[in-house]
Amino acid sequence: MAMTVAMTAATAATRPHYGGTLRVMLQSAPDTLDIPANATPTDYWDIARTLSLIGDTLVTLDAQGRPHPALAVAWQSDAGARHWQITLRRGVKFHDGSSASPAAVAQILGALHPGWNVRASADSISIESETAAPSLLAELALPRNLLLKRNGSGLPIGTGPFLVAGWQSGKLLKLAANEESWAGRPFVDAVEIEFGKSLRDQAIALELDKADIVETVPQAANAAQRKGTSSALSLPVELLVLVFSPNSKAQDPRLREALALAIDRRSIQSVLLKGAGEPAASILPNWMTGYNAVFSTQANPQRARALLADLRPPALNLSYGLGYDPRDPQAQLIAERIALNAREVGITVQVSLSGAQDIRLLRVVLPSPDPATSLTEATRQLGLPQPAFPAASRNNSLDDLYQAERNLLDGYSVMPLFHLPVASAAGPHVCGGAPDRLGAWNEAGHSLADVWLAEQRLTGQRLTDQRLTDSRADSRANSLPQAASR
Repeated sequence: MAMTVAMTAATAATRPHYGGTLRVMLQSAPDTLDIPANATPTDYWDIARTLSLIGDTLVTLDAQGRPHPALAVAWQSDAGARHWQITLRRGVKFHDGSSASPAAVAQILGALHPGWNVRASADSISIESETAAPSLLAELALPRNLLLKRNGSGLPIGTGPFLVAGWQSGKLLKLAANEESWAGRPFVDAVEIEFGKSLRDQAIALELDKADIVETVPQAANAAQRKGTSSALSLPVELLVLVFSPNSKAQDPRLREALALAIDRRSIQSVLLKGAGEPAASILPNWMTGYNAVFSTQANPQRARALLADLRPPALNLSYGLGYDPRDPQAQLIAERIALNAREVGITVQVSLSGAQDIRLLRVVLPSPDPATSLTEATRQLGLPQPAFPAASRNNSLDDLYQAERNLLDGYSVMPLFHLPVASAAGPHVCGGAPDRLGAWNEAGHSLADVWLAEQRLTGQRLTDQRLTDSRADSRANSLPQAASR
């Protein structure tokens, strides 16, 4: 699951306030503040968004894929897109007080990309690559290109709106406002992110005013409005997909194609997803490419049975294991419906969390509005071969993009099912900012730094803090241990 920042609608008459702690909950439970190479797609996205509160990229992209300044203020490239000159923002400091100088930025980027030749000059850096890099700005905007250093404990040090104030592995991250943030001090004093919370626990915490921003599913948007909270939906940036493992028993492309034709996406969308999202047979959503109609999502059981009739009996006598993420509240139901569709055409699929998994049901959040970059990142997260684009192409055209995606889908080792929006819900005291159309926390200037807490919430928090202070004072005076809870 992923989420966007949701804001209350009743902010027109509310002026921004400084102060308070914003409380956020997530399902994932990372054991490190880093993006590990073996992270699941969901965990990758959650830790990447969390790190975006701490660090900055050189540029950001809006929903139209247009670059905007972040730590970089200007950029240009040669005609072949192999040499880029990027001018940096002056006076920016890391949280430890050191300068985000061209030399420091070049060192970080060089370590992230050994294949690049990154050099520093007086107020800029240059990036040279052996091949054309027309999507370099989109690449630089990715969360994995956040400019971060590490302290002696391995905790990240960035230039972003918040700095690390406390970290309990897999449980809690405390962030404090960066008073010297180049983009201006955040409104809230702190952000606390609790990890490892199920969607049910998050919903209860929001209702009991123990959380301010939580993850949710797109279908819950109307329910959130009825309960007095607010919700936000992104563009369809999440891909629900079946992926065949390299050692899967289902190696025959005809068997895989038959399974693809057996799946009734429309029924799953209507019943299990409550109409949310869009049935998909392509990796990239239609708002990025406009060519999704070329990839059919229509179920065709008759064609599936015809393909299976040409197979030898052993392939049909086998049972194929289908795994899913148990943290995903919809995954099991969707997996079971897929297994039912498969059995209707003669394929035996067993849904299980144990044993050999020939097929996995996964969610991947597409991290960039640039289609070529998102296609590359999606295949990387899914463990697929990287898409091939013409080496001489200055700009990846739609024809190039379509052919690269078509090549990835041939053989049915990956089977797109749905493009879904990511959703969040926020309590009535959360104000300001704007929901991000891409599902991120720090894209095109919209981040948790833009959020403030309503005056009544701050007043209540000050009263609570005062009660805690009085209680502790009484405790010291009486030399008796007392416990206070917020």
